[in-house]
Amino acid sequence: MAGTDPQKQLLILIRDFAAEKSQGERRVASLKKRHEELRSELDVFNVKLEEAKHCRETAEQELKGCEVELALNGSTVQSLEARISTIQSQICAVKSDIEDLKLQQESIDLEKHVLLMKTITSETRDLQELTRQSSELEQQCNQLVEELQRKSICPQCQKDNVDALKDILQSGEEIID
Repeated sequence: MAGTDPQKQLLILIRDFAAEKSQGERRVASLKKRHEELRSELDVFNVKLEEAKHCRETAEQELKGCEVELALNGSTVQSLEARISTIQSQICAVKSDIEDLKLQQESIDLEKHVLLMKTITSETRDLQELTRQSSELEQQCNQLVEELQRKSICPQCQKDNVDALKDILQSGEEIID
């Protein structure tokens, strides 16, 4: 049995070696498989990293575009604020001009009113004077008519000669016309 023991030991050793070799091969195969999985994951990660870099570059470009747009909007806002300020100044100037025109119009209206009152007063005086003169002329005319009526009566026969005078006056008017 002693001879069989070393053989058995050798067989056990070979069997253990074969088992370890088989286990080593499986471990190597498992590691190769894991290596391939990790390489595949690394490739996927590298693709994602490139996509992330591309997204970052795109975001940076968009950010620069937004900054440019913001700067343009800022200058546009400043331009609009300056324009609004100018328009407000013009509105104030126009309001001032309107107030001046209103005052001038009130002054002109007042002057017209005063002139109209003076004209009315003057015309009223002239009318009163004409009325007074007309009254005086009417009185003179009435006096002349009375005197004419007195003189048209013949002192000797007391006959009224007014009709004869009318004929004489009418014939005189026809000659003048």
